[in-house]
Amino acid sequence: MTPRRAAGLAALAALFVCLPALRGGFVIDDAYLIVGNQGIRSLGNLPDFFLRPWGGGEGASGFVGVNAAYYRPLTTSLFALEHAVFGPNPVGWHLASISLHATATAFVVLLAWRLLGSVAAALFGGLLFAVHPVHTEAIAALCYQTTLLAGLLAMMALWALVRHGAGGTRPWRRSLLPALFTVLAGLAKEEAAALPLLALAWLALAPASEQRRANIVPVAGMFLAAALVLLCRQAVVTGSSDTYFGGAGAAVVLLTMLRVSLLYAGLLLVPLVLCPFYDWFIITPSSSLSVEAVAGGGLMVALVFGTVALRKRAPGAAIGLAWLVLALAPVMHIVPILNVAAERFLYLPSLGFAIAVAALFDWLRSRRPRLVLGVSAALLGLFAARTLARWPDWRDDRALNQATAADFPESPTPLLNLARIEEAAGNRAAALRHLEEAAKRAPGWPVPVQQAKRLRAATSR
Repeated sequence: MTPRRAAGLAALAALFVCLPALRGGFVIDDAYLIVGNQGIRSLGNLPDFFLRPWGGGEGASGFVGVNAAYYRPLTTSLFALEHAVFGPNPVGWHLASISLHATATAFVVLLAWRLLGSVAAALFGGLLFAVHPVHTEAIAALCYQTTLLAGLLAMMALWALVRHGAGGTRPWRRSLLPALFTVLAGLAKEEAAALPLLALAWLALAPASEQRRANIVPVAGMFLAAALVLLCRQAVVTGSSDTYFGGAGAAVVLLTMLRVSLLYAGLLLVPLVLCPFYDWFIITPSSSLSVEAVAGGGLMVALVFGTVALRKRAPGAAIGLAWLVLALAPVMHIVPILNVAAERFLYLPSLGFAIAVAALFDWLRSRRPRLVLGVSAALLGLFAARTLARWPDWRDDRALNQATAADFPESPTPLLNLARIEEAAGNRAAALRHLEEAAKRAPGWPVPVQQAKRLRAATSR
């Protein structure tokens, strides 16, 4: 099997496992970023997208304040194009998301093949990326095409760098294409800021040391491209005071994010329980050292030492581990953001995860081929089954919050969301039941009590 055929096969697997997502509608922030967004209803507004923060001022004042810190004009342009083609029909939008994921999967295979030198290992890594349950959030919520588009463009930048890194092509192409895709990825979502770091890790860990001098210019070009995006962003965004940790000290942020790193490891390795709302009730900020924080710190140290130890023995695996760690950097609250954790944040880091696991697969396959093939097939089957089982939860907001309320009994957030859904539908009695249950889950928290009081007053009028 050729690398291109392996990439096509993995892309087909991604399409197949994601087809049930076509039954979903618009969910969560799709309501104001897509359905209610007047700006995307005309392609003539495309230039304006590059002059305004993410969201274009749509949504309630709270959304406007949060989105003032984000700059994603390329994704907004994609929204406008999709609206021009599909209108308000969510099927076409979901087909676009699935296509983005399938194309990204193909590039995972090509990158893994170039780094590992094995088509079989590259195919396994691509299939793992294609069917991984952690990607359902980025695919099911259409507003998260930000993640899919930025991830795809980042992989295209890395492919252009790695493919032309060996020389044999015109120098301008070797330098221009990675920088161009870096700009585009940065205009899609802020997480692409890690892209130059990924390029630098490849430059440092690649075994062909004699080629490093020739590749310094393309990698430097990616850093300059990222700086250009940052300058454009700074000229447009106004910042936001709405962050997860607020004014908490650096120690609280560090201890909490060490716990989050352990959560991310669990989501990548054993993605059984998935959540769209990691709130303060699920991940409480840590003010003291805990077992989870120590374990998370140990995990990060192990990843760093593993990268160094594998540099000469298995450079492809070392690059995969480095990409996993570095791609997480933009969402680890080095710069404060709104969410403490999210499954969509793992989309680009899972590229490194897939390559590292593919390297392990290739090493074990040379020793116990039948056993490894059987275990790998079973793992892919289990991941695909979990992904298929997750799509009905993303059918609409009611199903999503019902599933979250059942899986995370410590959080009142999904019950508050269900109360709003029932109130909007005119089912005030059901809304009150959800608010009462939310109050039980969070004793002393005034929000559900206040909302229940308001609803009873409205009902009595």
